[in-house]
Amino acid sequence: MSEEAKYDELFVFLEPGADPAVDRQVIEHSVDSRTLLVWVPDAETAAAVAASALDDNGVRLVELYRGFDLRGAARVIERVVPRAPVARASFDRGTPKSRIRRSATIYHAVDADPTRRVMRHHGDGWTVVVGATTEQIADVAEQLVDEGADVIEVCGGADLTAAAAVQERLGDRAPVSLVSWPFESLGGAAAFKAAYEAATRS
Repeated sequence: MSEEAKYDELFVFLEPGADPAVDRQVIEHSVDSRTLLVWVPDAETAAAVAASALDDNGVRLVELYRGFDLRGAARVIERVVPRAPVARASFDRGTPKSRIRRSATIYHAVDADPTRRVMRHHGDGWTVVVGATTEQIADVAEQLVDEGADVIEVCGGADLTAAAAVQERLGDRAPVSLVSWPFESLGGAAAFKAAYEAATRS
């Protein structure tokens, strides 16, 4: 495996018509880690992409965004766990019934610069991925909704209280999700978190 192809995390975004071979981007983090972002058309493709990312790219954690239902998330979990933990962005009221057009994913980073964004346009919609500190998350979410985001998805590295602050700030302007870890992924998620915290302390 080449160093250039190594990633720590995989974020998978559901988008009808996506081509995962082309619809992908990378976030370089300051703690010498990378997140691979891939858009997929369906859960079966997501499962294949996730399994391949573990085998070929050393991915150690997977998060699912943009409307994966429980059955779709289960397909990914069946292919990936226990080799890597898998989590899913889940909303207060389940999975949105209508297609998500414009989504914003906010990941937690202690040294984040929210002006640095990854933006991907697809069809009549878009996905934006941006880092923020705990204190910035609600402000960043409000700004993204002002810019047209239909949903806000808070990354699994953020606290539930931060996601609750976003929901309180936005009211009924947009649904808010928080990535949650199912029981079978708890051990792997905890190990990943411990390794990340050790890296940020050194």
